[in-house]
Amino acid sequence: MKKKERRYSKRLAVHINIKVFRLDKKTMRTVRAYLLDARDMTKEGVFLRGNAAFPLDTRLRLEFNLPGGDTPVVADARVAWQAKPSHPGYYPGMGVSITRIRRGDGKRLRDFLRLRLRNYRHAVKLKNMYMQLKDMGARLYELERSHMQAEHFRKVIERAIIEIDSIAHLIDKEVWEVKSL
Repeated sequence: MKKKERRYSKRLAVHINIKVFRLDKKTMRTVRAYLLDARDMTKEGVFLRGNAAFPLDTRLRLEFNLPGGDTPVVADARVAWQAKPSHPGYYPGMGVSITRIRRGDGKRLRDFLRLRLRNYRHAVKLKNMYMQLKDMGARLYELERSHMQAEHFRKVIERAIIEIDSIAHLIDKEVWEVKSL
């Protein structure tokens, strides 16, 4: 039986460097600082990939810049999950849960993730349209042999496919990143 997903928000692929400050449990002062790579993110937490894996419930302070942002987002967090060597693609790393976020930064983070999710949905739509267009091109190629007028439509679709092919790899990358989480 699969482990139940406890996440309420869709996690989205990101590649953001995050300054991670490990905090002392009693004084809440910085013990050590690290620079880790965020691989996916929700408004509730983030997966940090890197060789620094802390024990569960370790208190952290996160600072990171969102793309296009000029001031860093600051949040308190705790280690909620550790990747094991049996988790391909995640190991080494850890999932952290955001426990408190600086005023205004929560909205900035939600807006960033909402835009990213909207872009993902548009990418999926475009990919589906692209696949339909490729299929139409193949069917028109078959029809061309039996109908002379089909040649014109085939040429129009071939030109459209060539133009779309030039950006299709970007769409595929965006969709693959989110689907592969």
